[in-house]
Order: sequence, then C-alpha cells, then structure tokens
Amino acid sequence: MRQAGAVLAVVLFVAACANSSLTHEGPLAGGPGFSAYLVAYPSAGLKVHAMVAVPNSAMPENGFPVVIANHGYVPDPAKYGITAEGIDSRPGDYYRSVPELYASRGFLVVIPDYRGHNSSEGYELIKTRNRESVAAYADDVIALLQRLDAIEEADLSNVFMWSHSMGGAVSMRVQLATSLVKGASYWATTSVEDLVPRFGELDAPVMIQHSIGDTSTESSNSRKLADALRAIEHPVTFYEYDGADHYFEGDTRELAADRDVEFFEELISPP
Repeated sequence: MRQAGAVLAVVLFVAACANSSLTHEGPLAGGPGFSAYLVAYPSAGLKVHAMVAVPNSAMPENGFPVVIANHGYVPDPAKYGITAEGIDSRPGDYYRSVPELYASRGFLVVIPDYRGHNSSEGYELIKTRNRESVAAYADDVIALLQRLDAIEEADLSNVFMWSHSMGGAVSMRVQLATSLVKGASYWATTSVEDLVPRFGELDAPVMIQHSIGDTSTESSNSRKLADALRAIEHPVTFYEYDGADHYFEGDTRELAADRDVEFFEELISPP
C-alpha cells in the first residue's frame, strides 16, 4: 500500500506541473560513460540552469533512474562550473567526478546551478553561506523537480538525491518539501539542526557519509543528523571514514559512490 501511495503521489505531483516549462539550451562537455546537455527552467521568476548527464548505456524502458546532485558552497558563485583554464564546463573541476560516478553506474545525473551561479540569474539576490540563500537554493531544486517530466530520459518513479557539504542543507529542505525523492545521500553535510523539529515530515530513507577528520564541515554534523533520525526511527545508514577529506578522494570516493548506488538500487521500483 505504501508503494502504491508513493506512485500515486508521483503521478499527482507530475500532473500538477504539466504546464511548467523547461528548455534545452544545448550540449555540454560529456565525460567517461556519459553525454551532457544544459537545460533552463524558471524559479521564483529567475532563469536557472542545470546540467543533465545521460549514461551512454542503453536506456531502460521507463528511462534512467535519476540522481539530483546538490553541490556545496562555491566562494564565487559566478565562477561555478568554470575550469581552471577559464572554460565554462559544468560542473567544473572540483565536482567533475559527480556525473562520472553516477552516470557510469546507470543513473541520469541532474546538477542544478542554483540561482546566481554561473549564468543562472539572481547573483545580486544571494549572499552565500546564510540560511536565506540556502532556502532559495532549495526552492530552485524544488522547481527543477517539478519539471523533470520535460527530461525524456528521466524515470520519474525513481528519483534520488545526492548532496555535498552545504548541499546537504539544501537537500534536507527539499526532502521536507516533496515526496518525489525516494532516497537521499548526504556527503560531508553542513549542520541541519534547525530543521530537526520537522524531521517527522520526512518520507525517504537517508544515507550519510563523512570523513572523521574533515575540518571544512565537522563530522559531528553527520553524527548529529544520524542520531536525530534514529531518535524518530527514520531509516538511516551512516558511514564514517578515516582521513580529513572533505570531498572523498580515490578509493574512498569510489566506495562511497558504490554504497550510494547500492542504497538507491534497493529503493528502485520495478518496471
């Protein structure tokens, strides 16, 4: 009954957004195992962009399962997705491995800019690191979710979310706002303690991963999140790793992605 209810919620959610608009803006540089293109959509009256990475593997009958990837804090939002050589190539050098990790494992990866990042409108409206900007970024992700029906490769019944650092605070707000997301992975999340009183509204299971020695976002953020979810008996899996990597490196990054994919695949609805 719960699965049937979830499917109905997805159908109603998509139907409510049938008149929404999302446009294809042209190709982007792909990578190992995927091609990519840029889309644009409206959010709070702003034109916001997102990268769509499509696996090179054969598409399942209902489309590829989707990972919405919410990136972390960018010191200069206008330079998000700009490489060290000055080339506009979303998601940029730092997050280059995100579409590679998940598209190579059979997931359609959609990475929103957030308003004010790269060529997305709204730069003058945001002040990075504050709570209001994070809430605005969450609104941008919600607006994207409302328009996934316009991405023909997307399996709308199997939508998941990945986040890193500040993106964790974005993801938690999104999870609390919609039941479309079936599972969410948090890497090295910032604190979301202000949202704990609302955790009873969560539907989807959570995976949390963090390096013990991380000095950019303390691993205690993730432990507190895991403890708060366990306290209300919400499904949560928590992994800690040795080292100080803020964004996991080498074999640890591959292991973390493998664990995410295993977690997502356990939640995928059959065709």
